[in-house]
Order: sequence, then C-alpha cells, then structure tokens
Amino acid sequence: MAKNLLEEGNKKYLRGDYKGAIKAYTKAIETDPKFIEAYLNRGLAKHDSGLYKEAIEDFNIVIELNPKNAEAFRNRALAHFSLNNSLAALADYNEASRLLSL
Repeated sequence: MAKNLLEEGNKKYLRGDYKGAIKAYTKAIETDPKFIEAYLNRGLAKHDSGLYKEAIEDFNIVIELNPKNAEAFRNRALAHFSLNNSLAALADYNEASRLLSL
C-alpha cells in the first residue's frame, strides 16, 4: 500500500503537481511512518513548492531514521541554501560528501 502511494506521488511530482504529490507521500508515511523514501520525496516536493522549512523537517526525519543517508543531507543543504543559510548548507554538503566517500 505505501509503495503504491509512493508511486502515485512520484507520478504527480514528475507532472509538476507538487501539492498532489505531497498528499500522496503523506498518505504513504501515514501507512508506514518509517518510509524513508516517502519522506525524501515529500521533502523534495515541499522544496519545489517553496516550502523550504517544511522540507528541512522531512529531511531531518530521514536523518533521524538513518544518519548515514547522504541524499537527505544533500537535499537539506539545498533547502538551507534556498533559505540563504549558507553555513548550514555548507555543513550539510560536507556531511553528504563525507558519507559518499565512505
């Protein structure tokens, strides 16, 4: 069920329907509260909707669930950069790079 909702969200995201994608990803998360990919994708959809702080919250959850998820650090860096928070963005980019080099 959660994977079907993820796929629904992905299709909506690719069509540029970020609001619909966020709803589908949220339903997937409600079905499986530890579904990392749904949090990552919802964070991206929120970012692309201009909801940068909310995107950071989703990426924070991914990092809590898996502190070695380089993609979450990279995406959170992008959201920090979008908020003009260069120091936080740099720290997250550095962590993503470190994790990818392991």
